[in-house]
Amino acid sequence: MVQQIIGREVIHLKHVDSTNSYLMQQAADGAEEGLAVIAHRQTAGRGRRGRSFQSTEGLGLYMSVLVRPHLPAIDVPELTAWTAVAVCNGIEAAFGKRPQVKWINDIVADGRKLGGILTEMALNPDGTLSHVVIGIGINVYHRRRDFAPELQDMAISIAQWLDRDLHDKTREYLAHCILRALDDMYCVFPTNRSSFLRRYRDDCVTIGQLIRVITPDESIPAVAEDIDDRFRLRVRYDDGSTATLNAGEVSVRGLWDYI
Repeated sequence: MVQQIIGREVIHLKHVDSTNSYLMQQAADGAEEGLAVIAHRQTAGRGRRGRSFQSTEGLGLYMSVLVRPHLPAIDVPELTAWTAVAVCNGIEAAFGKRPQVKWINDIVADGRKLGGILTEMALNPDGTLSHVVIGIGINVYHRRRDFAPELQDMAISIAQWLDRDLHDKTREYLAHCILRALDDMYCVFPTNRSSFLRRYRDDCVTIGQLIRVITPDESIPAVAEDIDDRFRLRVRYDDGSTATLNAGEVSVRGLWDYI
């Protein structure tokens, strides 16, 4: 029997600025791989590209886990994609209904954002990977009025998605299911790539869609053609040229801000 790695120790906090920031400090202080931290509320929750992540007290699952994988730093985005599959696995195990993924790190349901993943890493002095902290935020109990006005048409919660009231222990049960799914994933990472790649492609709502590729300088229309064998997004621009995106930002027509 494989020994549990992720979630064998869990720290529960009432308030924290960011579970990722907290765990990055714990990792720098020598915390063991697999440590997880779950907060009741984040006062400075973060998303990708420096965005804030609304972390209303008691309504969402705000969690981070620490791993120390043996891989080049350039391959960390692949771990993000594996994590997205694991999070979908955990949600499906908890509720019998599977969400989808917007490349590369957003969890979506009914065309709206259910949650997200923020993967952050630290390097050793020689440039090798020291550790990775994977942050996961899932909207759980929210009703429409609980989201900020600008998010009410873009975000969705587990309660809204299932269209029912949830037990007050739902968040704890969801955390348990996701931690178990993350552990199952990490125990085979990165050797079971074909299975996770197939599942990621099936889950990804971005493939085949009209998108915009967001760069620091411009927003470029394209078509998302496929996910390659390294979980990168292959796109075709209007002039017929193609590119493979390893990381960055895309907006999908009909999802959130791209109409």
